[in-house]
Amino acid sequence: MRQIIAEAGEIVEKQNITLEDYQKFRKIGRDLKPEDNLYFASFDEIMFQRLHEIAEKEGHYNWLEPEDDD
Repeated sequence: MRQIIAEAGEIVEKQNITLEDYQKFRKIGRDLKPEDNLYFASFDEIMFQRLHEIAEKEGHYNWLEPEDDD
């Protein structure tokens, strides 16, 4: 597994996830090679489940990137 995918995994497994972590995670997702998408998909689902934690800290969801803004 490439280091960039491992880094995405470390981000979503953090106990206290922050907006900066989210932004870094999204940047990793945009920089992936197509063959990495399958590995990233499971981490992407975990991040989606954790968005509320970031929103609680920030007080809103205005920071969502287009891929999460549904």
